[in-house]
Amino acid sequence: MAFTMKTHRRQQQHDHSREQIKAIAWKQITENGASALSLGAIARELGVTPPALYRYFPSRDDLVTALIQEAYASFVAALESARDALPEADPAGRLRSLCLAYRGWAIDHPQQYILIFGTPIPGYRLDPAAGLAADHSFLVLLDVFATAEAAGRIVPSAGFEELPPGLEAQLEAAVRRTRPYSARVLYLALAGWSFIHGMTSLELDQHSSLILESQADAFFRLEVERFIRSIGLA
Repeated sequence: MAFTMKTHRRQQQHDHSREQIKAIAWKQITENGASALSLGAIARELGVTPPALYRYFPSRDDLVTALIQEAYASFVAALESARDALPEADPAGRLRSLCLAYRGWAIDHPQQYILIFGTPIPGYRLDPAAGLAADHSFLVLLDVFATAEAAGRIVPSAGFEELPPGLEAQLEAAVRRTRPYSARVLYLALAGWSFIHGMTSLELDQHSSLILESQADAFFRLEVERFIRSIGLA
């Protein structure tokens, strides 16, 4: 029993130290950007030597991967919550809710958003675990389109009716490697993601702020409704 309690306490201390390190890392990213992330600077703030951090994160890249996974976990939770707040019988509502959650999460978590979607950190190679987390976020969006298509709810406008043969073949090959979605579903999900991500990133980077000013939310909502109508969901 005593051994078990000591082991439990050590694990708690280990987990607490990891959380402390990640909290300081997020502060560094907020203040100086992800490219400036430094185990040495984190060690100085904690009052320990850099090698002491290796017990928790063997390298800077291991720390970056943990931060990416943490960001994606929060992001996916927000998307899933927005999607599942409405029934499958309301695909337009689910897509609308998901789009708004995407932008809302980005605005509330700008540093996390920039870390997972911004300029890659020099020298960092995406860990497969982080890649799986990224795939999960896209699958949330893909699920909305797949469910709507299965129910016969997607009736695309002329611009979405046919795909160029080469693009259709590529998308069909992609879905065969993953899940049994149609090429059209994958295309619509990619198109939806591109426009949601594009508007959100432009807003966060302040490229559209001078034009839209206080009307960024109204613009985003208008474009979401336009996209929903273009694929026949409304």
